Amino acid sequence: MNWYMVLLKIDPNHTEEAVQHLRKLQKNPMPDINLNYSYYVFGTWDACIWFCADNHDNAMNFVQKYIRNIPWVTDTYALPTTTIKEY
Repeated sequence: MNWYMVLLKIDPNHTEEAVQHLRKLQKNPMPDINLNYSYYVFGTWDACIWFCADNHDNAMNFVQKYIRNIPWVTDTYALPTTTIKEY
């Protein structure tokens, strides 16, 4: 499984509503996708999601079908990631 991070921009007038949608996502929203964490972040982006997928196509399908369709999510930036070290 490959690791991915998706950064999200959220309409500041609807942050709590968008976060409620993130909280309702299932651990396995589609085959071969495993959600691990969702976080608030500071700066240019408002939140992020860490997940695993079996391949890049499934990762991008998940982002397009589930994340970009969350109301008040105005932008996403998806990155494949790799572990440097587990502490």
